[in-house]
Parts: sequence; C-alpha cells; structure tokens
Amino acid sequence: MSGRCERIYVRLTSGKKDRALDLALRNGLTVSQLVRVLIQLLADCTSEGARTAVVLDRASAARIEREMRRWGNHYNQAVHALNRIAYYAGRGSLRTEEAHRLLGLAAGNLEDLNVAVVQLREETHAICSHAIVSV
Repeated sequence: MSGRCERIYVRLTSGKKDRALDLALRNGLTVSQLVRVLIQLLADCTSEGARTAVVLDRASAARIEREMRRWGNHYNQAVHALNRIAYYAGRGSLRTEEAHRLLGLAAGNLEDLNVAVVQLREETHAICSHAIVSV
C-alpha cells in the first residue's frame, strides 16, 4: 500500500459525494487519489504562494517522456541521414545538386524539429514553475 496506513473518514451530503465521485471519474482518479491531490494542492499553494497548479498523473508523465524520447530518436536519425549524404557526396557517388537539395530539405526538417523542441522546453519549464501535484 506504499506506506499509506492512516485513514480519514469524511461525512458528505449525497450531492457532494456525487460531485466528488464525478470529479474523480472525469479525471481518471479514485476518490482517495482525488483527496490526496487536493491536500497536496492546498499544501503546495499555501507554502510556495503558487496560484496555478499542474496535476500530472504517472500515465501522463510516462507519455510525455515517451514523446520526448521519440523526438530525440527523430533528431538522431536526421543527423545520421545528413552524415550519410555528406559522406556519399564527398566520395563523388552522389550528384552535387541532388546532395544540396537533400541537405536543404533535411536542414529545414531539423529546423522545424528544433523550433518544436524549444517550444516544448519552454512550456515544460513553465509547467515546472507552478505547484505540481502528483498522483
């Protein structure tokens, strides 16, 4: 049970209980996880003065990590392709004009990827500057 051995019992009206169940369901949480998030959110906001909170569950964090890893793989593949083009162009087995065309195309794709990476980095930094509540 991951160190969770204490219990809290709360009495709610049926309407508030339904709201809690609905809120938990809409966010893919159990009611216990919802209560933990709300407690952590309030503690983080009052201790750090944060006004915005980001709730990130483990599944979403794993998806973000997987997406960033894919971007890294694409970048490595693009650089590898550029190196191969340069290699064959240097050996004379690739026409110069074709090599320039392919290099320009690859460079444009890398630039687009770089812009997206910079944007993702900035957005991730902005998220990390807020109170982060883990589930």
